[in-house]
Amino acid sequence: MARTYLGHVLPDRLADKIDPTCTALLVVDMQNDFVHDDGHCAKAFGKPMVTGFQGVVAPIARLAAAARSAGVPVLYCRVAQEPDGSLASPVWLADNLRYGFDPLHCMRGTWGWEIVDELAPQPGDAVFEKTRRSAFVGTPLENLLRSRGIRGIVATGIAGTGCVESTVRDAIERDYFTIVVADCVANNNAELTAACEPAFRAMLAPEDWTTSEQVIAIWSGTGTG
Repeated sequence: MARTYLGHVLPDRLADKIDPTCTALLVVDMQNDFVHDDGHCAKAFGKPMVTGFQGVVAPIARLAAAARSAGVPVLYCRVAQEPDGSLASPVWLADNLRYGFDPLHCMRGTWGWEIVDELAPQPGDAVFEKTRRSAFVGTPLENLLRSRGIRGIVATGIAGTGCVESTVRDAIERDYFTIVVADCVANNNAELTAACEPAFRAMLAPEDWTTSEQVIAIWSGTGTG
């Protein structure tokens, strides 16, 4: 179903917004330094720091498999830094330090910069780097989307109140239908993860805050949304 308003077609159903022919799955920052027990976050703050992040690995893996089966492009962004700080800025460094987070993580070419094994990109997937929170800032993401005729983005990854939220806001401002998958977005603990929901619900249509089960059902042809 869809409405027409001022000459524009406005889809009302989730299924119309995530049509496999014009939708991409975006996986944000699921990197060893953030997620793995031996990564930067766990070493700096202890393993409880990463348990929330680890909880979304399996749902994202299932969603990515369903996307590939449906012909939906899977796009990965990952943070990249250089040891000399040449990809950082005073604002970026100060903001990280304000949260007590050593910004020396995800160094380009290191194990910590890599996507976790459980979500390893597959042939045909696209992987690109970012140096700020939003996956749109200073990256090839928009070119990747435009060149594939994408008009809808299904967003997943970490951290929900940081890089995912920044990316979602930028996607909306760039006129992409933007869907956030609740069980595929996390912060580092349950309390902060729960805090994501009000923010996303405030900026999204009700059907656009959804679950991996619902998206998979639509992409597999077993659900209507």
